[in-house]
Amino acid sequence: MYSKRFRSLIFLLILAVFSAPAQSLRSYEKAGDQAFEHKDYATAFQHYNTVLKMDSDNFPVWWKYAETARQFSAFQEADRAYKKIANSKKSAKSYPLLQFNVGKVKQTQGNYDAAIAAFEKFIEERHKIDAIWIEQAKAEIENCKIAQNLSLRPSKAAITHLSKSINSPYSDFAPIVVGDTLFYSSHRFEDKKSTIIPKSRLTKVMISSKGGRGREPGRGFPSTDTAHVAHTAFSPDGHYIFFTVCKNTDVGDIDCELWLTVLDRRNRWMPAIRLPEPVNMPGFTVTQPAVSYDPYFQGPVLWFSSNRPGGKGNMDLWYMPLDTNFFCECNLPFSGKQLADVPEFSAPLNAKEINTTGNELTPFFHTPSKTLYFSTDARPGLGGYDIYSIKKSQEKDVLSGAPENIGAGLNSSYNDIYFYLKNDGINGYLSSNRPGSLYLDEKTKALCNDLYSFVLPAPTSPPEPIVPAMPDTTVKVTKVGTDTLTTIVGKTPPPTIVTPKLPIPVIPEPPVLPKLEDFIGLPLYFDNDEPDKRTQRTTTKISYEETAVAYLSRQDLYRARMTNGLSGAEELKIANLTDDFFEYEVRKGFDRLNQLCDILQTQLQNGQRIEIIIKGFTSPRAKTDYNLNLGKRRISSVRNHLSAFSDSVLLPYMQSGALQLTEASFGETVVRTGVSDNISDERNSIYHPDAARERRVEIVGISQEK
Repeated sequence: MYSKRFRSLIFLLILAVFSAPAQSLRSYEKAGDQAFEHKDYATAFQHYNTVLKMDSDNFPVWWKYAETARQFSAFQEADRAYKKIANSKKSAKSYPLLQFNVGKVKQTQGNYDAAIAAFEKFIEERHKIDAIWIEQAKAEIENCKIAQNLSLRPSKAAITHLSKSINSPYSDFAPIVVGDTLFYSSHRFEDKKSTIIPKSRLTKVMISSKGGRGREPGRGFPSTDTAHVAHTAFSPDGHYIFFTVCKNTDVGDIDCELWLTVLDRRNRWMPAIRLPEPVNMPGFTVTQPAVSYDPYFQGPVLWFSSNRPGGKGNMDLWYMPLDTNFFCECNLPFSGKQLADVPEFSAPLNAKEINTTGNELTPFFHTPSKTLYFSTDARPGLGGYDIYSIKKSQEKDVLSGAPENIGAGLNSSYNDIYFYLKNDGINGYLSSNRPGSLYLDEKTKALCNDLYSFVLPAPTSPPEPIVPAMPDTTVKVTKVGTDTLTTIVGKTPPPTIVTPKLPIPVIPEPPVLPKLEDFIGLPLYFDNDEPDKRTQRTTTKISYEETAVAYLSRQDLYRARMTNGLSGAEELKIANLTDDFFEYEVRKGFDRLNQLCDILQTQLQNGQRIEIIIKGFTSPRAKTDYNLNLGKRRISSVRNHLSAFSDSVLLPYMQSGALQLTEASFGETVVRTGVSDNISDERNSIYHPDAARERRVEIVGISQEK
């Protein structure tokens, strides 16, 4: 027989075995609660999901899961979770806001009939709940009816989701065009100093030139590894750039300030500075700058969004005329290092005609049509943030009339923000998290903001206004917990659809004037064993342009070989690494070689004598003697490129010796550690970007004399 002490020990062990999973689930739930409290909805979502995998009938966690998914923009999962609760009649009674939140999800998804039915059921049930929720449900029903009327007459804009060469599964937003370059902001960058898993992300500014793949602007552009940098706004002369620097004050909270940098006459970014008060105010967010010429002020005006004191509540739109001397054509008015050198700023003005107690964001003033565009979550519309427009008087500093909803299509039931219209009044961009946007996780399908381009129909006569099936209204917004309640009261004209229009000259892109020495270190990349595969020749008849074009055409093949067998985030990561190599290194090198040829032509015509020293490199797959000849063939192809450039304009200078291409010794540089020389491992010895970077020639020196 076992002793009593032994039997007690066995009982405690059994109890521990069965209580451990329960204790673990409570830990996950508690972690989810803490993350939700800090507005870290992505983390909370994962913790609650872990609990539900092991306890699928835990309805309190299903409710938390649904609420988190709704805040996290994972609307399909929120809908599924609410249905799970609704199907349990016993549990459904414990959640009096169930049908209201079902209505909000359906409304966001654009299913207005289902949303109205849910709100009506919520009113019919009349749980013991604050009357403000009943009034809000009635207001949302009217909002849905307005949305239905707006949907009956969508705008005729042609809208295109930009490709993965620009968009990412993370938020991409704040488009603006300067010359033929699209500037935008992206939240795709990993914070290398982050200690959490997965690592947190940072926002940086990116550019896409002539429709090419998005990339960072390059050396000297303001950037940091400790804060978000976003929202570029250029002065009319293209030299001054306002932007925001934002820091996380908590996982779900962020504070932003306006900063300024300058592009000088030599095309260099000057050190950035924080704008002084009264622009920035400690403890308050100032963000989303936009600069445009205002006919009334006869000069540039800075618009931005802020929660600073003196507004109507939450985020308001503000504006301030800028001293025209601030944007001069002379040399820089300040060094960029001393705050005292910055001109004084006047006190910002509140755009009281359009601000509400809700949020007004992403201002953009279209100078040709004297129209302000902005997004708001506090006016009746299709749902989420809708884009509105309002005219500005040329005779007085006032916004005329009531803001107008720019219509379905450009607006959706999701968040539609960062409207940007080119000076032609037809082509533009916006950012939205509508369906079709990229997402990171197949399960949640939580949509982040992506960039969309649009083309408006040619302007004709103004469209007839849409009259919603509801009385004239105004809007009152109340904050209850994590929810914004919009109650319709009073009188205000209903939303109408307006078509933007009219042209003006585009902002000129700042001149690019590089020097010859700027091209020292320029790499030019080659496909494996190119040019002229499997030969011992030291020269070739192929020009670098021919081999570069053929190499770029194999980008898809390289991506496919590198991502074979991968999936999910890892596949996306490797695909981006491969694409970045081709776009930012191979293509960029080819473009810069042609730019160098243009400068050579100018300098040689001015009587300069120029020597370019070039060196060949190869990957370690072949023997040294073969690689030596291959390197010489690659240098020969660059020589051919110079000879044939622009109908052989450089050839006479090469023949006379005014332009010399000198070959540096080969074989002195050691291949970087980690580059595979295994011939059977083609993935790493041919297709991997690290191996591809070894297959190059490089300009290692340039000298010139009269």
